Amino acid sequence: MDLAKIRKKAKAQGSARKPDESAPPDAPPKGAARRKAVGTASAAPAGLPPVEEAELQATPPREPEPQAVAAQAPEPEPAPEPAHPETPSPTPEVAPATGAGEKLLIFDLEREKYAIPIHDIAQIIELPPTTPIPNGPDFLYGILSLRGKIVAVIDVALRLAVRRRAPMEAGKIVVLDMGADQFGLLVDGIDQVVEVNLSGLEPPPEGFRPVAQDFVEGVFHHKGKAVAFLNLPMFLAFEL
Repeated sequence: MDLAKIRKKAKAQGSARKPDESAPPDAPPKGAARRKAVGTASAAPAGLPPVEEAELQATPPREPEPQAVAAQAPEPEPAPEPAHPETPSPTPEVAPATGAGEKLLIFDLEREKYAIPIHDIAQIIELPPTTPIPNGPDFLYGILSLRGKIVAVIDVALRLAVRRRAPMEAGKIVVLDMGADQFGLLVDGIDQVVEVNLSGLEPPPEGFRPVAQDFVEGVFHHKGKAVAFLNLPMFLAFEL
């Protein structure tokens, strides 16, 4: 076979073949179009609608709404200090009323008990500092200022000649309002309020101290103990 003739014939046939006029001049090669189609198919799966460009934009974060600031309650103001130096004493116990007598306050002096009418009592306070009175009676404990009034404090034990076995560390003052005059009775402690029929008072027992007999109207019994009822007008009758 003559190879030179075969090559010459093939060359002549290739030069005589015309280009395909049906394809546009700028059309990309068939392989490039196929590759583009494959790439598009991989980006958008079949069966899903195309995604709009606006939906692909990131939604801006929502700013948090300002929270209402809870109003803080104002702090309570401290209670004002009492205007008077005296400290009120706890209210004494009150026995059940029977409606058969007068209400009396029972107080303690050492192991003895005494009573006075409650209607003469203004208040009961702790023992505050007092001012001594020079050249006064030994039973006059001193004076104090209470709500702008001068109160003479009487040591009831000394007034009744009751001997204390030990110095009194803390006592109570029963403040009496006798009209124009104010008195304070210094006692060891407060027992309770009772209702007593004064018409049934007994005379003081034999051997009762002579000094106390001058100030005691009579005796009644409460809880198995004798209680001496003081005659306040006589008890408070003294001169400085």
